[in-house]
Amino acid sequence: MLAAASCADILGIDDGKPRDYDASVDTGVVDAAPDVKDASAPDSLSPLSCGVGTTCNFAIGEACCRTGSSSYKCVDASAACTGTLIPCDRTSQCPQNTEAGATLCCTTDVVDPDSGTYIASTVGCLPAAQCAPTPQHYILCGDDSGAYCPPEAGCGESATALPTFLICK
Repeated sequence: MLAAASCADILGIDDGKPRDYDASVDTGVVDAAPDVKDASAPDSLSPLSCGVGTTCNFAIGEACCRTGSSSYKCVDASAACTGTLIPCDRTSQCPQNTEAGATLCCTTDVVDPDSGTYIASTVGCLPAAQCAPTPQHYILCGDDSGAYCPPEAGCGESATALPTFLICK
């Protein structure tokens, strides 16, 4: 009769302790609760648009840097950006459970002295109360859903504040 060898036999373990072997199938307790994403945490897996045809890897900490009127490049979010750092392009990339409440991804705009139009001087996650009024601030809606846009606004491409980015307007 041929018997199956135990690990102790195979490994040559002889410690004198008797072993009880259980050949039954372990069922254990199954965790039936689905893994739920913390809705207050930023959406770290979403893409970060960076101009036409370029996407930064938001998941590893990349941000977009505006280096000219419509020139963009991906940078390490902690690196110095020589232009306007764009760390988000949609509100889901911002913390939603802060002391100030939910935050929105929005621009803070200044008047360009040459063109007389508003251009984004900063982009970041700000409390909703600080993301109004337009044209001093625009909410970015990079996912094109318009979910965080005011009821009277839609999501469309920015012509001057942040060209090629989608904003609520």
